[in-house]
Amino acid sequence: MDCFICRRSNWMQKKCLGFLRTMLENYKDTIDDSDVFLPLDCSGADELLAHLVRKTLPKKLVADMSENRRKGFLLELDDDPARVTLCGLWNASESRPALIKKILPAMFDHALSLPWSENSETDVFHERMLELQRTLKISDLEIDIMLVALAISEGILWDPRSERRRGNASRNLFMMTKCLNTSERSILDYASPHKSLRRFECIDEDMDINSSLFSFLCGMTDEPLVNSFFTKDTGETLAWSDFGDLAKKHGSILKRMLESGDKPVNILLYGAPGTGKTSFARALAREIGRTCYCIAQDTNHGNGRVCSSPESRFGALQICDGQIVPEESLIIVDEADNMLRGVDDFGALFMLASGSSSHTGDKGLLNSVLDTMKTSTIWITNTPSYALDESSRRRFDYSICFEPLNCEQRQRIWRNNISRLKMGRLISGRQVEEYSSLYPVSAGGISQVLENLEKMHPRKSEVPQLVEQLMKPHCELMGVKLADDRLLPSKDYSLDGLNIQGDVQLERIVEAIRAFQHQKGDMDPDRPRMNLLLSGAPGTGKTEFVKYLGNVLKTKVNVKMGSDLLSMWVGGTEKNIANAFREAEAEHAILFLDELDGLVQSRTNAQRSWEVTQVNELLHQMENFDGVMIGATNFIQNLDQAVMRRFTFKLQFNYLDDAGKRLFFERMFKSTLTEEEVQRLNAIPNLAPGDFRTVRQSLFYYGGDISNVQRLEALEREAAAKEGGAFALREKIGF
Repeated sequence: MDCFICRRSNWMQKKCLGFLRTMLENYKDTIDDSDVFLPLDCSGADELLAHLVRKTLPKKLVADMSENRRKGFLLELDDDPARVTLCGLWNASESRPALIKKILPAMFDHALSLPWSENSETDVFHERMLELQRTLKISDLEIDIMLVALAISEGILWDPRSERRRGNASRNLFMMTKCLNTSERSILDYASPHKSLRRFECIDEDMDINSSLFSFLCGMTDEPLVNSFFTKDTGETLAWSDFGDLAKKHGSILKRMLESGDKPVNILLYGAPGTGKTSFARALAREIGRTCYCIAQDTNHGNGRVCSSPESRFGALQICDGQIVPEESLIIVDEADNMLRGVDDFGALFMLASGSSSHTGDKGLLNSVLDTMKTSTIWITNTPSYALDESSRRRFDYSICFEPLNCEQRQRIWRNNISRLKMGRLISGRQVEEYSSLYPVSAGGISQVLENLEKMHPRKSEVPQLVEQLMKPHCELMGVKLADDRLLPSKDYSLDGLNIQGDVQLERIVEAIRAFQHQKGDMDPDRPRMNLLLSGAPGTGKTEFVKYLGNVLKTKVNVKMGSDLLSMWVGGTEKNIANAFREAEAEHAILFLDELDGLVQSRTNAQRSWEVTQVNELLHQMENFDGVMIGATNFIQNLDQAVMRRFTFKLQFNYLDDAGKRLFFERMFKSTLTEEEVQRLNAIPNLAPGDFRTVRQSLFYYGGDISNVQRLEALEREAAAKEGGAFALREKIGF
């Protein structure tokens, strides 16, 4: 038996001989493949078999069989050495009784007496099998099922039936029942998904051995077996203070719960990917002085497939729990989506939307594991809460929702990675602020870009261009929209010349907002909210005014278009609205909702329930927002009246009056008008500040000197395109 395993293990060789003997005792039909008897093919076997045939079988039978030379049964007994096939003796009805009663027992005794292993002192394979059994807490029969599967895959044991049956579950099941003298029902029970062999991925659904165990069992690797199921976290960890508001908000209660010691605590971290959930968990473990252990995510089967079934990971979790000291440890189950996700309608809808085809978790298995755990565990998932089974959600002692990173959080991640990679001399604090604002990517994206940048050993002058070249393809791949300069006001912008309806001057509005910001933190319930509504035709200066506000107040502006917040999923728009307010509050930013009318049209005309609930959500957020919120619309008549009442200031931006037209003309074009040109300009109706910018841009590449006449003609064309101011009468197209 020229087998790698058996050459290294006397124990495995003897186990295979035992399996073969039991199979032959249980098998009564003809044998189609002579390789069935390979385990008996050892030193001196041919001579012993020839001797036993001569001694055991009647001479007449031997002579008759030799003379007839029945192919495949008995060949040239008189040759030197003699050639006799056990397969032939088995299949000949005249010789099988003697073969079973006398010849095979002697052949087995001979094989068992030989030292097959290259090193008879240390049987590593046997020791590793015992370690596997202790670690997984599996029975002797389960070990034997694994050994039969391994012997089949390594060509030690062969199916005595037709060759076309090889390589399938039917063959393995048949061989296991015969070799182990047990029923199919018993084998199938041990090989079921929830039992140890499948949960720990020792065998697969076809009852084939997990080939990734081969290196471990044969002593080809010194890596401990438990590393296949969990690893001790020894990597660098961010400081607890790096998590800012998260650490302040949740740190105290989490530490108190984990340090109580009465019973294990299960904590759920869920939300957007790349928001630092894993880093938070690792930092928490270090903060409370516990050793952190991470449950393995993937098992490589060695045939190109990588499997990480919920059952196998639950099994790995239980192994980890049984190997560590609960009071000194904290377990992290990262990417636990499939372990936690239920199979209700919400879960199925989420899987369909996300393109996931993975198996979902078994909530019964989850509950049973949680009931038996002795170590506190942090579960991490990117799955939204609504896709988790409600009964499973109730089992967690504490949960934290991680929202998409805001600019302040991204700055911390940039700084942490720059410090870790020792790149402080290359990237300044100002650049960190710029990159954090410009590239709204995940923590992983920032880390990946900086690691690639560090490998290039760039000069400081090269860094801005290289960061851009690395970041833009990443953003495009991940579907991330880059920030741009649309939040910066025009260089020649001022409040002068704007035509605002009402008695409130824009300068007073700016000072009112400044005063509101200085009083931030005032808990007086009667303190008015700072919500502004800007209405008017396109180009009249609404967006430019918001840019100006952000610039003069040195406050970031978060722009959300109404269409950006609309979602095709039920409840999605409401969640997006809540997230927009939450993000602005976390970043201490002005929230600017442009195209507001597309989001909160009057509920009196609503035809669907979600058209009402999204208005209600906006009303709720406006009432509870402790920052500056500005809405802009071109169609104020479409807004819900309850929303209108929530705005502290309502500013209507009208088309420019004559003084405003002249001011914007001379400022934009750096030119002085004659009296005749002034009269021509005053005659152009419905001009807005945006029209002057449009004309300036359209004439930019003409070259040469541009006259005021050309500029006035271009402005007249812009006004004519508005069809005599019919804008306000047009129906809105879109959402």
